[in-house]
Amino acid sequence: MKSSSNAIILLGAVAMMTSCSHQAAHKMLTVQTTRITAANFAPMVSAISILESTTNVSVRPQIDGTVIKILAKEGQPVKAGQTILVLDNVQQSADLDTAKAEAKKDQLNAERYEFLYKQGATSAKTRDQYLVKALQSRDQARADAATLGYKFVRAPITGVIGDMDTVKLGDYVKKGQAITGIVDNSALWTLMQIPATQANQVQLGQTVMVSSQTTPPINGQGSVVFISPYFAMKGTNQSPNTLMVKAAFPNLTGKLKTGQFVKSQIITGQFNSLAVPVQAVFMQAQKPFVYVVVPLSKALPKIKASSSIPETSKKKLELLPSNTPIVVQKAINLGPLQNNLYPLKSGLKQGDQVVSSNTALLRNGMPVKIAPASTATKGSD
Repeated sequence: MKSSSNAIILLGAVAMMTSCSHQAAHKMLTVQTTRITAANFAPMVSAISILESTTNVSVRPQIDGTVIKILAKEGQPVKAGQTILVLDNVQQSADLDTAKAEAKKDQLNAERYEFLYKQGATSAKTRDQYLVKALQSRDQARADAATLGYKFVRAPITGVIGDMDTVKLGDYVKKGQAITGIVDNSALWTLMQIPATQANQVQLGQTVMVSSQTTPPINGQGSVVFISPYFAMKGTNQSPNTLMVKAAFPNLTGKLKTGQFVKSQIITGQFNSLAVPVQAVFMQAQKPFVYVVVPLSKALPKIKASSSIPETSKKKLELLPSNTPIVVQKAINLGPLQNNLYPLKSGLKQGDQVVSSNTALLRNGMPVKIAPASTATKGSD
């Protein structure tokens, strides 16, 4: 049964040979080939996810006031504590000057009465009254200084200022009003929604590769830092039956930004397997096949033994050199594609030679010419 099957595979070659009386009369297609060898694979769980900065805050004034100065622009890098806006502060400045003068006066009086007390010229009660007044004046000056400080709206973190269109000179802003945001994109995390069918593959500390959807893509690498203790519930922003996984990574190029969508790949393991290049695989009836190159001498005995091939055709094949390469279609079983290679589950063995070019032009049993390894030519001789 097996001999009959292999003979049928080679019928294409027999049919092609019937119109040729000699090898020189037959033109052979030139193809590239690849030897089946082992490669390393890393299974991955993939998701399209959004980036967020690990440090992202809103800038809000701590007191009401009118904007009299804008000292920073949107998109500008700022340091923590740097002034962004100045609110009207004439009254607060005057209050602070008065409080400082009062505090200095009361401090001098407290020191004077401390000296008099030590000389026995005043009572402890009088001395304590002046000391308490000095402390109260000092605290009032500190409070006025804090109030004045609130009139200078400062950057709470180091980062880049966001949109500043919501505030202009002369605008009256209120305490707690969001003026702008500051984002530190030096460290980011990506929030991934992993389907329940893949959730058990994810663990803390696993490597995560991210790639932007730009051309060329911007890449980054981090690790899983958080796995949600529950799946998505109704009323949340997550897709049903998904698990939220968070990965953190340094933004080494500085080109990835908060709010950007990226392709995230969680590497869940590593293994070594025989590999088939993607160029060698073609599909028939939704199943993968390759063309394996074998010498005519390997197949000719089965051809001669077959009763379904005419004797005249057999003789024409016998005219070809025994080392003439022919292609044989073979079904294979593959794992998921990775880096243009498929892990091989079954169907081939190490060292097998498979065609990796012009597969759409081939047929079972077709004789071919093997191109040198350094070329990728298509044509005939």
